[in-house]
Amino acid sequence: MKFDNKNPKYKVIKITNIVLLILFFFIEIIVQDAQGVKTPNGVPVIITFLISRYIVRKMFTSNPDFSYKIIKTIGVWLGVMIAKGILATILLSLTI
Repeated sequence: MKFDNKNPKYKVIKITNIVLLILFFFIEIIVQDAQGVKTPNGVPVIITFLISRYIVRKMFTSNPDFSYKIIKTIGVWLGVMIAKGILATILLSLTI
């Protein structure tokens, strides 16, 4: 079953996801530029976006009327970034 992202109750989540994608993409470029990366890479932000969107869509599907949609969407983004950081640290520590 295809997700209905045109649902009016989902609009605030969709806008929040797009704003966070753009915001974190620019932050990623700035951080990578400060680290001396010649060609910035936005793939980590896109991966975070896809994972976060999936989780928030699951939350929305189970209850389209849940409250604090913007705050919860931001929380999911931050949680996914923290989980990715922990996972990356674990994987890097295993390879050293």
